[in-house]
Amino acid sequence: MELSEAVFNLLHTVRNNITQQVKLLPIDLSLMHLKSLKVISMIEGCTGQKMAEVMGRDKAQINRLIKELVSQDLVIKTHNEHDKRSQILTLSPNGQDAINAFNKIEKQVFERMAKDISTEEISRFINLAETFKNNLKS
Repeated sequence: MELSEAVFNLLHTVRNNITQQVKLLPIDLSLMHLKSLKVISMIEGCTGQKMAEVMGRDKAQINRLIKELVSQDLVIKTHNEHDKRSQILTLSPNGQDAINAFNKIEKQVFERMAKDISTEEISRFINLAETFKNNLKS
């Protein structure tokens, strides 16, 4: 098997497993919405610009996404004291509940994926994944 096939198959299988589990949740959110909530939860002082950079999306698409998340009461926008042109994004209690459920799904999928694999092998995989990512950035 070629590297490209192995990476594609792994990513496809992980995504499908997560998607199947997300469909069982009592919330109606796409993976893009959930990834957005995850980014907001991970970035201190998150703004639309920061989200666009992290997610590799254009700012207009991110702004539409933020508008949807705010209207669904998942995200709260507050004024940015350091930059009056932008707003800080934080999760609402509903958004926090959604991301907690998503994190639980991810944990279960990755635990199942890593079943019967040693800690050393997982560490080697993580190092290889970081090297692959860094090679693509340079």
